[in-house]
Amino acid sequence: MTAWIFTNDAGAVFQSAVVKGASAVLEEAGRSTRVVEVGPLAAPADLPDGLASQDGALVVASALSDQALAKLYEHVGGVTLVSHMTEGVQVPAVLHDNAQGMRQLVEHLVSEGRRSLVYVRGDLSQVDGRQREAAFRDEVLRHGLEVSEERFLEGGFVPGVASGSVSDLLRRGERFDAVVAADYLMAIEALRALRTGALDVPGDVSVVGFGDGPEADGAGLTVVAADVEELGRRAARQLLAQLNGGRITGHTLLSTRLVVRRSSGA
Repeated sequence: MTAWIFTNDAGAVFQSAVVKGASAVLEEAGRSTRVVEVGPLAAPADLPDGLASQDGALVVASALSDQALAKLYEHVGGVTLVSHMTEGVQVPAVLHDNAQGMRQLVEHLVSEGRRSLVYVRGDLSQVDGRQREAAFRDEVLRHGLEVSEERFLEGGFVPGVASGSVSDLLRRGERFDAVVAADYLMAIEALRALRTGALDVPGDVSVVGFGDGPEADGAGLTVVAADVEELGRRAARQLLAQLNGGRITGHTLLSTRLVVRRSSGA
């Protein structure tokens, strides 16, 4: 009776935290776990041998294509998605409330008088990347702000890419007073790029990001806290419920909370 955890980058901060939280719950329940690293949106042929009907599987952040998910669902006793949704296969999913988190970030910036925003986007092949950007666009419209497409910067959930995009924006001479990043690691790099460009944070520009961790605390970064290990724990509990005969459908959203630190505010 094995609990398989499929990921496309087991060493990444987000995915490793999901695996840690899920593994603790599964192992406490007496389930052995196997972490399988595959490429993004892996095909059915990439599924490992040895899947059994008494097994279960967690699929993290778009690790499997719809076709692979369908095949997986046929072979194991339960599947839960983590930070991923699909219309092709009706399996339960656990995600952070991206709309709530982005609303909290933008409302905080507006309350501090920030009106000229820049957005560092995530990986748009992932649900979190798409949902957070859509929520950001909704929020700036709701507050009557205008953000040109040139101010939607590439990040891809890769800190180095985010840093380069912010540096390029500074070289173009753009003027803005806030940066919103789709995750906190990119926000930390944006903060460093701004300071390298001789801008004061938060005097000239506020910086905020989605998610939280020791790195964000150390950098004094304002964030919406999203407990990633709890995401893994909740998904594992859903999976165990399926393996015990329960039927679970739909999406479970975990709430976020604003944590204000020194990277924002006049």
